[in-house]
Amino acid sequence: MSRFVFGSEELASLLRQQSRQFTTGYLHIHLRGAEAAEGTEPWVLTYYHGRLVFSADQPLETQIFLKRLCRFVPRLHLSWSQRAIRVVQERLMKENSLQELIEGMTQLALLKPGEVEDALWLNLLTDFDRYLFERAGTCRFEVQERVAQDTPIGGFELEPLLQEAARRWDQWMALKVAIPTMLAVPVVNWERVNRYRITEEQRQKLHHLTKDGQSLESIAKQLGRDRLEVATFFAGWLKKGLISLQTPPELVQAKRHNPLTILAVDDSVVMQEIIRQSLPNYRVITTGNSAEVLHLLFRYRPDLLLMDVTMPGIDGLELCRIVRNLEEFKSIPIVMVTSRDGLLDRIRGKWSGATAYLTKPFTESQLNAEVERLLAQQPHLRERLAGQGITVNPAPLFKGSHSSLADPALEGPHNA
Repeated sequence: MSRFVFGSEELASLLRQQSRQFTTGYLHIHLRGAEAAEGTEPWVLTYYHGRLVFSADQPLETQIFLKRLCRFVPRLHLSWSQRAIRVVQERLMKENSLQELIEGMTQLALLKPGEVEDALWLNLLTDFDRYLFERAGTCRFEVQERVAQDTPIGGFELEPLLQEAARRWDQWMALKVAIPTMLAVPVVNWERVNRYRITEEQRQKLHHLTKDGQSLESIAKQLGRDRLEVATFFAGWLKKGLISLQTPPELVQAKRHNPLTILAVDDSVVMQEIIRQSLPNYRVITTGNSAEVLHLLFRYRPDLLLMDVTMPGIDGLELCRIVRNLEEFKSIPIVMVTSRDGLLDRIRGKWSGATAYLTKPFTESQLNAEVERLLAQQPHLRERLAGQGITVNPAPLFKGSHSSLADPALEGPHNA
């Protein structure tokens, strides 16, 4: 039984490359958390003759199948539907097969033609949204011929699923700015609603969806709708200012205790490792490829950006200008790291939008002091810094080459 290891963004390629090996059975996937201490999360894909049938945190079986089916067919949540399902299970299922379950539910008008296929397609895509493009881990395929007897449908071809998953991922990335988490709770701004020209039907719908104080995730489940559809729907109201999103207290508390994230961009692997080891109190993401920077920015939402000036392809100054043109990152502290410390170099750095200029070689204490100083200037980060035991000192610590680009030295002769 082969075991495969994949990094973030590599799982889709792995599924394509090994499609001939994944025949009938279960692909057991163990997804690593962002931090080593988080352990792994199970994910199981059910295959039938190379086609994908089902996705869950365990192999396909009756109760987990019913749970996922009910998630995308709201009618099955009704009390009479639940009683009818029990009748099907107790009286009409002789061999306890999923085909019998579906046939019995169809006979009692619990299911309409095509609903099972639609629900399982959306079930696969929903889990692809969560796991396919961001998580690393390991997987192994278990051949299980019993799936041929249990499978409720013939399954879906892999490639159309992956193409649709990629399209949806682009949509999720576009929505991230407005809706960073589906666990957020929408709150109506009724004063603005009353001034806004919306129909009474829209007003009633807004009230109905938000009156119980549920998260976007719970609203999607209650409606039996696609999470992406619900997120897109609420993003439109957010844009108009009709609602705001409240982050649950437990998420706020968890974020306070998470280490601040720094993205370090340098084409030297040695320098990447030096930066990583010099900043043990932070989560440091590194890359030597300038083309990856925008993707990593949106993926990790770092609190500070360290960027080498001289890199192949797009240089650090041009990359800094690009980042500053992104609304989400206009205020992120950007430290240009370089061996060049002439006045003209520092002025160019300021014009590109950099916050500070750090000259190589630097010591570990110098790097930490500059990072702490810039982070402490961000009011929303001070509490998290203090929570990590990091001294908060927003005042400048260095003059000359280790100073903010707002340093008076830029306004007169360079004395460094």
